[in-house]
Amino acid sequence: MICPICNHTRIASLREVNEYWHCLNCGVAWRKKLQKTTYKEDYYAPASSAASIMFRPLLNFFYFLRSRYSERKQHGLWIDVGAGDGNFVSGVDAKRKIGVEGSLAAREIMKKKGIRVLGDASFLQKRGLAADVISFWHVLEHLVDPEKFLLASFRNLKKSGELIVAVPNIDSFEFGFFERDWFHLEPKLHLWHFSPKSIKILLRKCGFRIKRIDYFSIEHHPTGLLQSFINKGSSQKNSLHKLVKSIRQTGAVAVKASDVLVNLFWLTLGLPIIFIVWIINSLTERSGAFVIVAVKR
Repeated sequence: MICPICNHTRIASLREVNEYWHCLNCGVAWRKKLQKTTYKEDYYAPASSAASIMFRPLLNFFYFLRSRYSERKQHGLWIDVGAGDGNFVSGVDAKRKIGVEGSLAAREIMKKKGIRVLGDASFLQKRGLAADVISFWHVLEHLVDPEKFLLASFRNLKKSGELIVAVPNIDSFEFGFFERDWFHLEPKLHLWHFSPKSIKILLRKCGFRIKRIDYFSIEHHPTGLLQSFINKGSSQKNSLHKLVKSIRQTGAVAVKASDVLVNLFWLTLGLPIIFIVWIINSLTERSGAFVIVAVKR
């Protein structure tokens, strides 16, 4: 067997997670059965009005941080791949916006917001869109063939355009410590898990040059760390994530009482631990998620 990223033959099952193959050279892991992830039609159900008001400031803060990864002062076209319901791309400072999304239900939501949409197949066939920015926010790991999407991005970026890719980090302290309790593992949804080394190799293969890597990743690193610690003491996996999602969509709490107590501990007394581990992991480049900004070579 040959690694699809670096072509080495040192391949083994990912420790404690038998669903994945793991390259011992570049560190990439991939599902032994690579098949397209499907989502229920209600996955992008609109949030309840009360929950929207409650979570909107936090979401806006995260979306602001995403937009700041681009160093361009003006954006003609911003393409967001895996745009979901379009909440992020609808708010970017760009004259034109395109949301690429495989879900028909999500594309319909974006159309109602006035966002131009493309399905996955349409995006892969496009050439010369001349985007200033193309972004993938925790999307690449869901794709059967991420290389095809990166090559399509290369074809559709301006010469001076920027590619922004955020992914979980399989070469992280979090996976090494939490293993199956790692929040970002998600074997049913994540077909790939990249290490910094493997994503650098893949981007170079697709014609990109790395400008910078952010290991602090404020949106996904500390939140993933928080949920991973909660998973260690919770009877239900990703209970905080499910709690937030249920409140946003229905306004109801759909989590066991005992799990609520675990969540409360880590959201209060346990927060200093989360903060310390987040800083140490980021400084040592062992964070659970990272963001890469790249340009055409």
